[in-house]
Amino acid sequence: MPVYTRGEVSIHYEEFGSRTGYPVLLFAPGLMRSAATRWQAMELRPRDVLQEGYRVIEMDQRNAGESRAPIAATDGWADYAQDALGLIEHLGLERLAFWGRCIGPSFGMKVLELMGADAARVSALIDHAPIGLNPINRGHFMHGFYEWAEALPKGTFAQAVSIDPVCASFCENMFGTDFVFSVGRAFVQQLQTPMLVLPGRDLAHPQEIALETAELAPHAEVRMGWQDDVPAAAAAVRAFLQAHSGS
Repeated sequence: MPVYTRGEVSIHYEEFGSRTGYPVLLFAPGLMRSAATRWQAMELRPRDVLQEGYRVIEMDQRNAGESRAPIAATDGWADYAQDALGLIEHLGLERLAFWGRCIGPSFGMKVLELMGADAARVSALIDHAPIGLNPINRGHFMHGFYEWAEALPKGTFAQAVSIDPVCASFCENMFGTDFVFSVGRAFVQQLQTPMLVLPGRDLAHPQEIALETAELAPHAEVRMGWQDDVPAAAAAVRAFLQAHSGS
């Protein structure tokens, strides 16, 4: 995989599909282990759906897969978003779409927030089984964060992750808020990006958060039960991207 570097950050990415096709940047599932290889275990895979007519870019998020970055107590969603923004500029993508699954839509929405007026460059967002907070699942995300932290190379944190203040601060920055964690409801209410919402239906990907996102977003449509007919869901994704990219 080629590498984009930003200071001490190295982001591995890979491209597939048509070099001249409409660009789609993927934000992979896996919570803190959000790496391109995670897509291959999913029921709806971009490599299958977008193999013709699209220029698809997969990336490993920092400290997942082959990407690396230093860790600080102040780290949070904005740092991940800056990585993606840098990659977009590195690749010279003037206009593109986003497709995120699991934690991916939260990454993508933070990128859109940081883009400000330039968010109009993003023509569509596939909000695929997004994470979000409900009354019983915060522990799931905190546990997943600490599992990821424990697996990092020895010496990443100054002491055991269970008591390391840097680790605790980073975790709180990622999963200490509510809704979709990375942005608030007010942002989604004013988001002009067309969105196709494919709700999840388990603890980590609560259906109610996906539906609330679709209700708040001005230009969202929902496809319920997509898991029960994956070929039809794939066709719906392609049709949505075609409608909002000219491809």
